Amino acid sequence: MINDTVYKFDKQCKPLPYYGNTLISYLNEIDQPIYKAAVRVQERIKNSKLSSNLAFLPVESFHMTVLTLCREIDRHTEYWPPSIHENARFSEVDKILKEIVDRIPFPDDIQMIVDECEINRIVLKPVDEDSRIKLADYRDEVARKTGITHSWHNTFRYHLSLDYLVIPLDEEQEAEKKIICKECTEWLTNEIKPFVVPKPDFVIFNDMMSYEKNLELRGNLY
Repeated sequence: MINDTVYKFDKQCKPLPYYGNTLISYLNEIDQPIYKAAVRVQERIKNSKLSSNLAFLPVESFHMTVLTLCREIDRHTEYWPPSIHENARFSEVDKILKEIVDRIPFPDDIQMIVDECEINRIVLKPVDEDSRIKLADYRDEVARKTGITHSWHNTFRYHLSLDYLVIPLDEEQEAEKKIICKECTEWLTNEIKPFVVPKPDFVIFNDMMSYEKNLELRGNLY
């Protein structure tokens, strides 16, 4: 996946306008073990020497991305949905894509487990081949119906994002990062049991700090 952090945050780690829509499964309920674990991991990172280099995401928006759909940076590229005019406003794009996605059923009982912890995210993976196939088939169907297939479609790693690295780490910070990731990976893989992926929602975003199901909250920048 292309690193587009430069379009999402400024050098002060403040969010920039970044329009798009996506399919996510919210993992932000207090009774979800993965949510409580993610909050704990994020706090561990916030209390480290890396924190000033990172833009932290609000816990209220914690989620697993199921499929990236359309973003403003995709306009006039091969990743723009072919059925939508390239000059369409994003409010129009949202409505068209949501209608398509809402007609595609999501499979039951897809289960995930923690694969590893990176400094920006908790990487997740299907618990078995059945879950892997069901999730892959669903993503393929959405991509086919919307006409959006990103370059990383077949290599995508499911994850729960914690933060974005805005300022490169120095040597000392890199060493601490390795310690934190190893520590959190060991803890997460031991403590977090397989969990069922909630039915994904079509959501919009105007920047990386919030994801909204209400299409009326689309900004007016584009």
